[in-house]
This record gives sequence, C-alpha cells and structure tokens, in this order.
Amino acid sequence: MNKLQKNELKLVFDLAIQGLKTNKGRTILTTIGIIIGIATIVVVLSAGRGLERFVNDQIASFGGDTIEIEIKIPNVSDTEMASAFVGGAEVTTLTVEDFEAVKKLPNVDDYYAGILGQFKSVYKNNTKTSIIFGTTASMPNIDRDLKVAEGRFFSQREDRSQARVVVLGHSIKEKLFDQESAVGKNIKINQVSFKVIGVAEERGSVFYFDFDEMIYTPLTTAQKQLLGVDHVLYGFLTVNDLEKTDETVADINALMRQRHGLPPNDPDKDDFRTTSMKEAQEIIGTITFGMTLLVLAIAGISLVVGGVGIMNVMYLSVTERTREIGLRKSIGATNSLVKAQFLAESIVITLLGGVIGIIIGVILVFAIDIGASLQGFEFNLIVTIDSIFVAIFAAILFGVLFGLYPSRKASDLKIVDALRFE
Repeated sequence: MNKLQKNELKLVFDLAIQGLKTNKGRTILTTIGIIIGIATIVVVLSAGRGLERFVNDQIASFGGDTIEIEIKIPNVSDTEMASAFVGGAEVTTLTVEDFEAVKKLPNVDDYYAGILGQFKSVYKNNTKTSIIFGTTASMPNIDRDLKVAEGRFFSQREDRSQARVVVLGHSIKEKLFDQESAVGKNIKINQVSFKVIGVAEERGSVFYFDFDEMIYTPLTTAQKQLLGVDHVLYGFLTVNDLEKTDETVADINALMRQRHGLPPNDPDKDDFRTTSMKEAQEIIGTITFGMTLLVLAIAGISLVVGGVGIMNVMYLSVTERTREIGLRKSIGATNSLVKAQFLAESIVITLLGGVIGIIIGVILVFAIDIGASLQGFEFNLIVTIDSIFVAIFAAILFGVLFGLYPSRKASDLKIVDALRFE
C-alpha cells in the first residue's frame, strides 16, 4: 500500500511538471507575484534582524550602564526626536549644574555633558569646516570607545580654566595636517588659536555622528569662547548598580523637575528626556518589529495577488484540459488522483517562484549590505535560516490555498460531461 502511494505521488508530480512544461510562458508569468513576495520576505526578515543588531550595537557602544539626559521640547512626545529649536525657540535649561546635582544621587557614578557647534578650522593653508564638540574632561571615562592615539585628552583643570586646547578626530587630523604630527601645533577655530594636545583613534560613525570628523575641546571653552552660551545639549551618566537603573531614572526625573520648577507628575511639561540604554534598546526593538510587520504585510499582499493569479491560471488549465480529465477518469484515474495532480501543479508553481524569490532575496540582501558598507554603515547583513523556512512555508501554503478550488473543480467533473466538452 505504501509502495502504491509512493508511486501515485511520483506520478502526480510527474504529470504536474509535464503539464507546466507545456505552458512555460504562462507558468513563468504566474510566478512573478510569488517571486516578489518571497524575495521581500527574505530581504525584510534578514535586513530587519541586521538593522536591529546594528542599532543595538551602536547603543551598546555607549555602555549598558549609562543613562542619557538630553534637552526636550515641552509638550512633545517622547517618541519624537529631541531638537534644540522649535519655532525659533531654543531650549537652554539643561546645564552642567544639573549634572553635578544628579551625580550626588546614590546610584550615579560619573557623568559627562556636551554641546556641539560648527566652525571653520584652519592650519596653515588647510581649512576644514568641522563639528566642535565641547565636553567635560570625564568623557573618555564614560564613552569607552573614545581613545586617544597620540598625546592626551584635556583635564578637568583645563576645562574649568577655559583652556584653549583641542583633541582632533582622526579624519580632521589627516585633512589639516596630512602626514605632519599635530600634537603641540596650533590651529585656529573661529579666528581663535587652540593648541592641539591629542589625536583620537579612528572610530567611525555612530548614529550618523562621524566622531572622526569632530574636534573635542573643553566644555567651558566651547561655551564661553566659541558659542557664547551657558547650557548643554545632553549628557551621559554611569550607574553603579544596573539592577537599580529604573529606580535611578525615576530619581533623576524627580530631581530635574524640582530643579527646573516643573510639575512633579506631568511628563509632558518636561524640558528634558531621560533614557536608559535598556529602554533605548526596547524602543528600537519595538520600532523594528513594527516596521518588519508592515513590510511583511505588503509582501503578503503581493503573495495574495500572485496566489489569485495562480488560481485563475489553474482554473483556466482545468477548462482547457477537461477532455483530458475525462479520458483519464475513464481509464481508472480516481477523483483524489486528479485533484492531487492539479494541486501538485499549484504547489510546484509556488515552490518554483519561492526558490527564485529566495535567490533574488539573497542577492538583494548582499547588495544592500555592500551598499551600506560603501556608505560607512557596517550592518553585516546575513540571510537568516528562519527567513528561508518562512519563505518556503509561505510558498507551499499559498500553493495549497489557491490550488484547492481549481483542483476540486477538476476532480468533481463527470466523465460523460468531460468527454463531451468542446
């Protein structure tokens, strides 16, 4: 019995493949919707995982034990990007004194605060417009990816005394000094002379911030001698006990509201935002998951369109081969065998589209990864095994779903009616 079933199964697929070969053009056109849908599934699942991993790695570079405090526009949702300017109004309420006060909380270890500006930097005949990063001397202790390759970072004393010293990012050093040593030389920033005391190691970009294009200078120097301000844009804190991160965030919020004269229980009025790295990763995970579902839904629509096309083609095939079905039934073919043949044709079509879609999807994933690398983003995308399984499962599922009606229509044909069909 098992041998007979295997023989019947082989016969069914042989007949299905033979039937598809007789209409190659129609078969190829029918698979287009399936190919697009399956390729999209492979790309979305693989790229989504890679993007989420990339973003999490970027967040992790700040340290899992860190909490960020940044300026926030009051009455703006936490899901919106913080900005320093809205309608011409500048948020200037976040200060170093806030961070000094927060540092006294039990679970807070240390902090660094920063502000950004853009100025022309000049050395001899070389000029480069660069980002000036005014920060406190403790930044290398918090941001562990910031390392000095030559010279040193500035000290707390230099920060307090508004010393005109800078540490150059790797790319800025190359553009201003080329092969010449930079440490000990003077450059001009906004017509003010600064002494180069260090050159940072090559680091690359983090969230579109190219640290190699930055020039680090003491915070008070940047505030008083370049920008003419007293506030900061953001800062990072480190905590002693990760288990108490949520409690520490609550303590920070309460203290900041008290210092800024804000309502204690109305977060919408806050002019600051506090985010732990754990919370940031959860937010990114939620956003990535939502985007993946959205694109997969679009891919599903493509599969449905492709499936409807398969059903129409299969129904047309049943009509064209009505006499053939009658002849086969007259020589002993059962209803279940006829039904299985047409169902097998539908599955073979979707599997063919699935295989081509997977191949195209893999090519697209590698193309996206190469393109991202050329733009300086190391996503390190890989085609995941589960994306392949999901694609194959989707192909088989849609083949069965949209092949059921035409195959049932074929199996229900009466022998006499089929033989009389013109």
